[in-house]
Order: sequence, then structure tokens, then C-alpha cells
Amino acid sequence: MLKAAAMSTHLFALLAVILLLLSRPTMPSPDDKVSCATIVSKLTSCINYISDKSKDPSKTCCAGVKEISGFVKSKSDRKDACECLKNTLSKIKYDPSRIPTLPKNCGVSLILPPISSSTDCSTAFGY
Repeated sequence: MLKAAAMSTHLFALLAVILLLLSRPTMPSPDDKVSCATIVSKLTSCINYISDKSKDPSKTCCAGVKEISGFVKSKSDRKDACECLKNTLSKIKYDPSRIPTLPKNCGVSLILPPISSSTDCSTAFGY
């Protein structure tokens, strides 16, 4: 009987650890590097806007822009995000001049250059 109680306690502790791990936020903390996959997933809903298929960015697009703006603070973050978007966008047809208008149209304080296949992400932000 004592052995069953100990096993039950260990099982409960294991379940608690698993639930704790599963409840962690999916977005990284501001100190973490944001993966290209995260950037792409958060900004995928902006495709219609940057492809000039919609007049304004969608609410989902703006939510993604806002979320990403919290994670691209350093020069390195901005360069990495630029490279990510440059590589990803090379696979579709879009209007690079619409990219810099995203933050303003979404009410987000973020500077984005017009990213195209010829963009030098190491200088695109003026540094």
C-alpha cells in the first residue's frame, strides 16, 4: 500500500512538470532570439497587403507586426529579421514598397525597409 502511494506521488509530480512545460508561452521572451519561422508565422497574414491585394493590412497582420516589434530591438535582431523576410519573400510576388508602410498602418513603432532581393540587410536600417 505504501509503495502505491509513493508511485502515485511520483506520477503526480511528473504530470505537474509536464503541465508546467506545456503551459509555457509560445513566443520567446524579449531576451531570446526570434526564429525566422516565428517571424514568418506572425507575418504570413500580411501577404495580401504587401502583394497589393488589399488596401489595408488585416487585424491579424497588425497583431503579428505588433508582436514582432517587441522582439526586434537590437541591430542584430533587425538584420536577422530582414534576412529572414528577404529569403522568404524571394519565393513570392509582392511590392517591396508596401513593407515600410506596415508599421504605420498598424499603429506600431517599428522601422522596416523596403525589402527586396537586392536589399543589403546590414545597411538597410541606416547603420
